[in-house]
Amino acid sequence: MISKIQTYWTRLETFLVGVLILGALLVFLGGAAVRAFAPIYAVDWAEEVALYGIIWATVLCGSSLVAEGRHIYTEVFVAALPAPVRNGLGWAMTALAVGFCAAMLFYGKQAFDFALLLDERSASSLRVQQGYAVFLALPVGMALILGRVGLMLLDGQRPFGSPTDAEGH
Repeated sequence: MISKIQTYWTRLETFLVGVLILGALLVFLGGAAVRAFAPIYAVDWAEEVALYGIIWATVLCGSSLVAEGRHIYTEVFVAALPAPVRNGLGWAMTALAVGFCAAMLFYGKQAFDFALLLDERSASSLRVQQGYAVFLALPVGMALILGRVGLMLLDGQRPFGSPTDAEGH
């Protein structure tokens, strides 16, 4: 059951990341093309919207990377250690990563709330609230990573480890 949830979760994230990146590319290229071929119709927000898409795509793919064992991992150093040490270090790194993600979720939420309080807006003609466009991405991304880590732990997997260490959990 948990592996099915993770599979659908990964598919949804992959779809969303693809849509965001493709949308960012199209908006950026469209804005550049209009600026080059019909400057009178150029908009001042194309790069801004493309950047928002890239920011959100980046944070959304974090939990899928954790599930696939492709998140940050220092395999070169750890691979030289004996299996019991490698396993213990892997669990320690998982605890440290979970703590970091929880702290980033907390402080990211505070940054989001503060941006809303100040009513920060973009400088372009869109006047997009920066709280929603930029600052919300961090707590959402961290919450997704923590949710994925929770599912992996329930499924008996160790997150933030090398795929070669999976049999040693």
